[in-house]
Amino acid sequence: MLVKNFRKPKIYGMHKWELEQLTYQIGKLFQLHRLRKGLSQFQIGNELDLSSNHIGRMERGKTNPTIGIISKLCNFLEIDLLVLFKKLDNKELQEIEKEIDDLQKKFKNQNKRKS
Repeated sequence: MLVKNFRKPKIYGMHKWELEQLTYQIGKLFQLHRLRKGLSQFQIGNELDLSSNHIGRMERGKTNPTIGIISKLCNFLEIDLLVLFKKLDNKELQEIEKEIDDLQKKFKNQNKRKS
C-alpha cells in the first residue's frame, strides 16, 4: 500500500558510485569512529560476533559488508547510516585518513603503556 501524499524526493547531482569507492569510504568511516571510541577491531568483533579479520578487511575496503553488518556497526558505533553514503570529496577523505593515522599512533602508545 502506498502512503498518501507521498512525494518523490528531488535528487540533485546524484553521485554514481564505483563499488571500490563506496566500500573504501564506508570502511574508513567505520575505522575513524572505532578509533575515536578507543576500541580495537577485536573488541568490536566480540561485541558484534564478527572476526577481527573481517572488521579489518571492511576498514580497508577489501570486502563488501552486508546491510545487516552495516546496520550493526552503525548502531554500535552510533553512526547515522546516511553519513556512510554521503559522497566525500578527496580533501575530506584525506582529512579522515590523517585523523585515523593520528588516532592509531595514540592508540598504539596507550597500549604500550598498559603492557
